Amino acid sequence: MTQAINTYPEFMEMVELASSLNPFQRKRIKSFIDGQDKEFWEYAESLCNVLGRSFLKTEEGRLASAKAYNQMTMDFVKEQIRFKKTGTYLLNDANDAQLSVYDNPTVMRYYMVGLCMSYLLWPNHYKMLRFFKDYLKTSPIIKRYLDVAPGHGLFAVETMQKFSDLKSSLLDISATSIQVTGEILDSFQIDPSRFEFINGDFLTVPIDGGEFDFISMGEVLEHVNDPLGFMKRACSLIKDDGRIFMSTCSNAPALDHVYHFHNIGEVRDLVHEAGLCILSEVSLPAEDVPEERCEEELVTVNYCCILAKRK
Repeated sequence: MTQAINTYPEFMEMVELASSLNPFQRKRIKSFIDGQDKEFWEYAESLCNVLGRSFLKTEEGRLASAKAYNQMTMDFVKEQIRFKKTGTYLLNDANDAQLSVYDNPTVMRYYMVGLCMSYLLWPNHYKMLRFFKDYLKTSPIIKRYLDVAPGHGLFAVETMQKFSDLKSSLLDISATSIQVTGEILDSFQIDPSRFEFINGDFLTVPIDGGEFDFISMGEVLEHVNDPLGFMKRACSLIKDDGRIFMSTCSNAPALDHVYHFHNIGEVRDLVHEAGLCILSEVSLPAEDVPEERCEEELVTVNYCCILAKRK
């Protein structure tokens, strides 16, 4: 651990801050980072260095970010406990989530900053980002890109860094989420002329069909009333040879999750019904439980995939 502190000081400071605020997190974070390879450690240190241009710039900012991460984590833990008792999510209407979370700057900011930190500290979130980055390594050239609900902005950054000539549209229903995304893109020194922000509802905001080479929809479907409508619209917006990255989750209660997928089979069926096919995928149970038992035991499963139009 001493060597890690010396070699990766910015990341280890964030680990220590998050751990000191919540002893429960200390054990979970240590268990995760102890098994990681050099690629992870270099990614984590690099991300902390980059975010040092924005909300990790000062000691006060780093402490606030650690508090945001822990607040978000405790929100998830509390909802998981309630979910295990009731089997239902706290909310079942996206309009309620918008009022209580997306239109609430205080809640939305700590939520987005906490989620950004989770890609350093949560095994499944890091694995999904690795899946996304691995896809980009072999992706056809992307010239037009749409990110639906960019949130922490990390997937948008990866795409824009990989393809230096692409134009990006970043769409989110929350003005606060857009603000946080903007701060992160600025941290990575992404030229503002390369992207536009759209504040609106993906299902209703005007967008020309069939124009995008690539759409990313990270952790979106569980937040909406009509996930099939979302996927059908995404399908209509990509070119015939376009691709979609999508991630979602089953049995994953949160402050703003309203659509309850009971298993990943339901997600796959929805993808097929929307006119799409799965090119590659990964399912990640949050506990050491086989996927086929996760529905019965109400265990969260994170899921992500690359999709194409079904011929």
